[in-house]
Amino acid sequence: MSTSVSKCAAILSGDGVRHHVDQAEGAIRLAFVTKRYRNLRGEKLALVRIETPDDGHRCRVSIERAFTPGLNAALTCLDLCRLAADTPLVSVEYAEDFENLRMTVENVVEDGELTRLQLLSMVDRIVEAAECWQTALESTTSRSSRGRRRRGSPLPGRDSDEQDAA
Repeated sequence: MSTSVSKCAAILSGDGVRHHVDQAEGAIRLAFVTKRYRNLRGEKLALVRIETPDDGHRCRVSIERAFTPGLNAALTCLDLCRLAADTPLVSVEYAEDFENLRMTVENVVEDGELTRLQLLSMVDRIVEAAECWQTALESTTSRSSRGRRRRGSPLPGRDSDEQDAA
């Protein structure tokens, strides 16, 4: 079986989640007010997108342009990859052509149906990760701006100095 944007929209409607279905793009858009996460405009707002690629055999939840690549896109991307490694289900993608650091959560829908709990968990997980990653990236940026030579992980207890000692 597979899923569709209309099935995802029905789930969201059933739970009272405000959303916009963009038929032309085949996607759903959601907006969440955040406490710490700031989008590229500086707003405390996570703009989430839901789509069903591969003829509905996957459900994909993403935040496009989640973070600025900064002056060194490779280091920012590395920090985000470290965060993703410690955050189940959430991954990061970078499209250099568009300077787009995208957060994603994907679920395969093969022989069953996408459930309400699965979809809502995917949305919840990505917004929660954006909140946590914002704080981690800010602390990494402040450490590097103080002239720190080695760039450690943005996660507590995971600095490269500590890993080398282990």
